[in-house]
Amino acid sequence: MSEERDISGILEILDDDYARAILEATRQKQMSAKELSEECDMSVSTVSRRVNTLLEYDLLIERTHVDPDGHHYSEYEAQLDRVDVRLLESGFDVRIELREDAADRFTRIWDTMRNE
Repeated sequence: MSEERDISGILEILDDDYARAILEATRQKQMSAKELSEECDMSVSTVSRRVNTLLEYDLLIERTHVDPDGHHYSEYEAQLDRVDVRLLESGFDVRIELREDAADRFTRIWDTMRNE
């Protein structure tokens, strides 16, 4: 998704009980679709639909793991950190903050240092 985020789309996603449950469950640890299905008490197909939407809006990231026998599976982790909504005289100011992983944080700091 582009840097200019679709705020109305994100707010619509956050209005969905299933999507919120997935974000809450994956806030502290990565979980597979099967684990999310059990943890959030929803079908795997419901998990799959919501995960795809959350991935599309960068609110969730997917990490693929490969077992020694060659099988692979995905786990998901919430990237949403914060949503701030302010009422202004001219409308609303909505800011979405995503969590950074260590590699992204290092790259951002390195780029900032190089450009100073």
